[in-house]
Amino acid sequence: LRAALDGVDVGQAALQALHIHDPAALATTSLLVALQISGLLLEVVPLDDSACDARRAIWRSGRLAYTPPADQIHAYFGSYVALYFAWMGSFTNWLWAPALFGLACSVHMHVSGLTVDDHPYLPFHSLFVVLWSVVFVRCWDRRSAEKAWQWSVYGLSRVGQVRAGFRGTLRPSPATGLMERHAALYERVVANFFSAVVTAAMLAAAFFAMICSMNLQGYMEEHVTPLEKAFFIAPLAKLARPGAIFDPDQQLFFGALSFVPVLLHTLVIMVLNGWYRRVAEWLTERENHKMQRDHDNSLIAKRFIFEAFDCYISLFYVGFVQQDIRKLRSELVSLYTIDSARRVITETVVPLVAQRLAKRKSVRRCQQLKKTDEGELSEALDALAQPKYEQFDDFLEMVIEFGYITLFASAFPLASLLSIACNLIEVKSDLFKLAFVTQRPPAQRAATIGVWRHLLHVIVAMSIPTNIMLFAMSEQFAAWAPWLYREATPMDVLQGRLDSVIDEAAGSPDLVVKRGAARYVVLAACGLEHLVALVAVVLAVSIPSEPEHVAEEVYRTAWYKEQRAKQLRRRLSGNADLVASRALPQ
Repeated sequence: LRAALDGVDVGQAALQALHIHDPAALATTSLLVALQISGLLLEVVPLDDSACDARRAIWRSGRLAYTPPADQIHAYFGSYVALYFAWMGSFTNWLWAPALFGLACSVHMHVSGLTVDDHPYLPFHSLFVVLWSVVFVRCWDRRSAEKAWQWSVYGLSRVGQVRAGFRGTLRPSPATGLMERHAALYERVVANFFSAVVTAAMLAAAFFAMICSMNLQGYMEEHVTPLEKAFFIAPLAKLARPGAIFDPDQQLFFGALSFVPVLLHTLVIMVLNGWYRRVAEWLTERENHKMQRDHDNSLIAKRFIFEAFDCYISLFYVGFVQQDIRKLRSELVSLYTIDSARRVITETVVPLVAQRLAKRKSVRRCQQLKKTDEGELSEALDALAQPKYEQFDDFLEMVIEFGYITLFASAFPLASLLSIACNLIEVKSDLFKLAFVTQRPPAQRAATIGVWRHLLHVIVAMSIPTNIMLFAMSEQFAAWAPWLYREATPMDVLQGRLDSVIDEAAGSPDLVVKRGAARYVVLAACGLEHLVALVAVVLAVSIPSEPEHVAEEVYRTAWYKEQRAKQLRRRLSGNADLVASRALPQ
């Protein structure tokens, strides 16, 4: 019904015959958009065919399978939903390569007594993860093209109709001459600037929450650089001192209290993300995008920037401001572990409870409707009572997880292995929600995963400089270029270059760059970054964006269309010549 209404082009006379007199509704050519603007249509929810029970069949097929049944999902829900599950299956399979490499490094660290700061093979693990991410994203493009061709959506562009909520004054279209809604450019510029200001304020609040968490974890010191002194909060920092309640080395309750600051930080992030979700929707509505595609992309960009900032800012601060790889690993492990546990709970327990409560309400509603001879409405009312299916949060969590794995590869080698377990739970939970908890989403055709593909490319590009910078600030680099470093002195501590002469983890004097040698460290880091970037580009260019058999089918189809067009043009040209010859005088 949705597709039929959206595909019907109507004129003003037909809309007025339906008693639609709203000028904004009369300016559109889509019957669905006109009905939504006028308020005559509130919701279109596709119902399930109870005879075939396809949604439950998909759950039965996928609950014990290693990868989700993407083809079966496409047959019932369309390519837009199926592409997410195809990407999840591909991502989980590809994680085995860095997972095994990271597991080998972790086992070697445990056996040899080394750390992430002095393990000799971790730089190679980081390099492998960076190049792996390039190959994975490129191979996903191939897999996506293959699925798009298989599902007959290859080359499809999701242009869409004018957004129902678009506001503007009526004017004749310069292109078609028909009436259309138009909004002034300066109004959108002002709205975008307002969105940037509000988002910056929310990001400042998230940054303050991160600073509080870092003080509670004992990461902030009073006697260090002027930048860190500005973020030192004494009342909070003293709670992490030796013997205090949040002392990282305390053993009370098996050291569980040391995780409280990270847990509080995670809860604050969840609250801020919930607030900003509503704020982002309001801001995007104020921006008044004309096309639904532009509206969705703007909302995705806002929420991704905010939630990625929340998740990564503390890691960037520890890694690049404090330049402490061990603290970075501790922070990454804590954040990633707690976030994974949160995802498992929210993706399994919450949907199950919601499904049980919805089932009880459905039974009571059905019994009440049967008493009033309106039992045939129970299925429709049950569908309307269910929450809408949204892929945004599912995609966002996976892209953030991809960033944890690639941006800080050397800090947590076991991230890929842990992600495999979390992904298996995630995909089963998403199938469960799709089958039992949410409304059946309207079937939409899509050839790619959209803007998420571009965000993956951005993360891959960022992973090159971040991993190279972490390597340049590590003890591995100092071991490879010892002539650039010297042992630290008490004067270095007084000048705020580091907080201790002795490296407590290694039990040896700490190292600092020699006077005048910093330029060579920077030069080496830049050279390595350019070299790795060059290798990444060569890899990306060497891997075709689509499989050979798909390219051949595309070429064959294009050639066939061209030949048919030539035949049609010759036929039309022959008919025109025949008509012209008959028109000539004898």
